[in-house]
Amino acid sequence: MMPDEKKPIPWGLPPLRSEVLERQAAARYASSENYEKTQTADTEVPEYYPEPMDHYTHGPAGYKPLAPRSETLKTSHRVGIFLAGATLLGGTAFLVGFSGCLMDRDSMSMEAGARPCVMGVVEELVQAGGNTSNTVAWDRLAEMTDLYGHRMTGSDAYDHSAEWVVRTVNEQDANLTAYTEPVWVDEWKRGSESLRLFAPSRPGGQVQLQMLGLGNSVGTPPDGVDAPVIPVHSFEELRQLGNATIAGNVVMYNFPFTGYGETARMRSQGAREAEKYGARAVLVRTLAPDTSFHSVHTGSSARATIPAAAISLSDANLIERMYERAKVGASLDHVFPRVKLVMNAQLRENAKQSANVIIDLKGSELPNEIVLLSGHFDSWDVGVGAMDDGAGAFLAWEAARMIARTGWAPRRTIRVVMWNNEETQQRGARAYFEKHKAEIKDHKFAVESDIGVFEPWGLAVAADKSVVQRMRAFGKHLLHPLGGGNITSTDMEAPGEDIALLCKSGVPCAGFLSVNPENNAAPGDPHWEDHYFRYHHANSDRMEIIDKHQLRRSAASLAAWAYIIADL
Repeated sequence: MMPDEKKPIPWGLPPLRSEVLERQAAARYASSENYEKTQTADTEVPEYYPEPMDHYTHGPAGYKPLAPRSETLKTSHRVGIFLAGATLLGGTAFLVGFSGCLMDRDSMSMEAGARPCVMGVVEELVQAGGNTSNTVAWDRLAEMTDLYGHRMTGSDAYDHSAEWVVRTVNEQDANLTAYTEPVWVDEWKRGSESLRLFAPSRPGGQVQLQMLGLGNSVGTPPDGVDAPVIPVHSFEELRQLGNATIAGNVVMYNFPFTGYGETARMRSQGAREAEKYGARAVLVRTLAPDTSFHSVHTGSSARATIPAAAISLSDANLIERMYERAKVGASLDHVFPRVKLVMNAQLRENAKQSANVIIDLKGSELPNEIVLLSGHFDSWDVGVGAMDDGAGAFLAWEAARMIARTGWAPRRTIRVVMWNNEETQQRGARAYFEKHKAEIKDHKFAVESDIGVFEPWGLAVAADKSVVQRMRAFGKHLLHPLGGGNITSTDMEAPGEDIALLCKSGVPCAGFLSVNPENNAAPGDPHWEDHYFRYHHANSDRMEIIDKHQLRRSAASLAAWAYIIADL
């Protein structure tokens, strides 16, 4: 549904703060002391793992249970005075008037011009993270992926999924408005594909290897590519071997996974580098931790004149062992590795008009100013994209829904963007930037989640140092019970692929980060990303990776951050 086709929704937006104050002035409210008496110490404390533990690969070590409501209120009261002052956001000073703010609605300040208590709403959102009956985000993600499967850019499944989100928001989520904005995209289809390794000593003389063509790759000729395999371990080694060794052969990149950023270049640029020396095709060892020894992960490859495919760690090592034994002539059984690769991949450029999905929660005082929450909506055509990045997109949606359900409109508009085409060309991000170029100055903050949604850890912030320091104070004192209040400053120009254009235009940005659920590793730990990349771009990217309670807690954390930032 395009924006100009948007139908008015039958419900209203959350009350304006002025309207709330008028209603408050007409009645007397109980004091905060009386209010706290109603919040007894008998309230059940929700633990981090109230659900059965049998499907976890780890325990709750390192996590603390949510505090009872009364305890959180007292803590928040103490913090109220601390948080008075001013903060800088995007070069503009905003007054943060929390000093005289009591925590509950019944005892809010009655002074003319006072705003609803931001801290009270934040506390309510933090508490919502412990509501184990709320599994809406997980249930919705499961329903959508069960109905339509993956969301490959350019596919009908993507468009059906986008329509489903818009329809669900506008039919079920009071105070949220969903619509789409157009994005022109390419359509890449992998078609049928196979890879055979010739091995005379094996039954039938060959081994069928698992493989996945890399996104945007060209296909092979109809009869495939039949050629010897030359293992290399770096682009430098490829250059040293040169045309004399590489021409007419298949290049296999076999390298350890030392981190996604360091090794992704082999996948993305491998075909272009190998074609310079006359290679007929490339095989790339899958980008995943070494424990994912027999899974295959796809991903984007810069389009070249030769085909590119991913193979498993174990098969890459098999091929290399064959090569090394044949090279020393151990016996007649040890032959140089030779493969036959068949790929019927096809690419149609600018094939169709697709869409970004937008969900708005209108601000009460500065509705033209935007705090943007996002995750990308497209996925690869393997698995169902539950983790990458369905959970990130639905995290943003659920955060906005949680805020709307408090009944208190944020000061600024909170906008959820589910980006199209992140996996290959970032067409969705570019389309959004072009359409809203005149309004970029009104984007006050942008957040993206695209590294998995597990237990909330916090944000990696790319902004002025004063903003980072202020956010650290907020996180430490307001989000501590939920576990998502950590703030780290990043030197990256953009902590998210899709928000990069906004970040480069001066919008303060952040990436949402989680704790590794296997080992409780936090950002900065060398094994922090292992769990995520075990399933990344693979057939195993399915709903079972996502825990419904972790998703809710992360959404509550992001909702609290969004509401704080929207009020600065």
